Amino acid sequence: MKKTRLLGPLGGVMKKHLQLRRSLGFSLRTDEFALDEFDRFVAQHFPAAEEVTRPMVVSYLQSLDHLSLSTRCGRISTLRQFCRFLFQLNPETYVPESSLLPARHSQFQAHIYAVTEVNDLIRLALQLPPAGSLRPHTYATLIGLLWVSGLRSGEAIRLNVGDVDLDGSIIHIRQTKNSKSRLVPFSASAHNALLAYRDLRAQHGHDEGPGTPFFINERGRRCTQRTVDGTFRALTRQLGLKSAYAGEPRLHDFRHTWATRCLTGLYQTGKDPNAYLPALATYLGHVNIACTTIYLHPSADLLSQAGSQFHSYVNRGESANPGGEYERV
Repeated sequence: MKKTRLLGPLGGVMKKHLQLRRSLGFSLRTDEFALDEFDRFVAQHFPAAEEVTRPMVVSYLQSLDHLSLSTRCGRISTLRQFCRFLFQLNPETYVPESSLLPARHSQFQAHIYAVTEVNDLIRLALQLPPAGSLRPHTYATLIGLLWVSGLRSGEAIRLNVGDVDLDGSIIHIRQTKNSKSRLVPFSASAHNALLAYRDLRAQHGHDEGPGTPFFINERGRRCTQRTVDGTFRALTRQLGLKSAYAGEPRLHDFRHTWATRCLTGLYQTGKDPNAYLPALATYLGHVNIACTTIYLHPSADLLSQAGSQFHSYVNRGESANPGGEYERV
């Protein structure tokens, strides 16, 4: 990414805006680059500007026509936040309305991995070169961890040795999205896999200090997101996996899969999913339940099962009425 400057007509107040929001716990790295881009545009096309105006924003959006609608919507959302901040200082500030861009209609569907697909991915990962190196075990263990934990791939990659408490079977996720930290428990099978990887890691002579990366590449350094994504895509292509929207399955789809499996488990054990959603949201590190529902993808079988449970609930209500008859109102 290019280095931000924020040296244009609006750069100073943009820095104050970012400073305020970061004091509330937001990282805003992407927002900073988007605001810097707008600041550069204003410096070039509206050098004497003292406030944000509608013509200025419309002209800026026209310069982004080569970008996808999703990207442009993200830019205007960031700009709207900034303009709301400016409005408190200057009521003449124009706050962009949502109608400036057409509504987004995403056709995206997450890929929900089957157990057989995960087993095949782990099997292929263990065949990665170079033979006899730690690399195959790094990817096999990483894929397995994402499958059983629902972690974001970036959270797993950023783990240090000290974050993986094998004695307590707890993973400490530090300062992740929205600067939130959380504790994630893991199962006995995950414990065995992580322990085996840590021991193998030590056998290869890598540093075991608590501040060193847990998942490391063949150079003994922390794995990078870009390399992990590229290697994972190579594995899915080798298997010929395709998602529901005909694209390539992603690492992040393991998170969707984990949440959906939890939902299925709740229905299969007769538990009320609504009662467990707050716990699920906390486990996933979400700030509210609305974020969690995006990750739930009920299948046709699950919807049928939910319908059956609702039918049973209604029938229990009917039998509770006097004489066992359903009282219509």
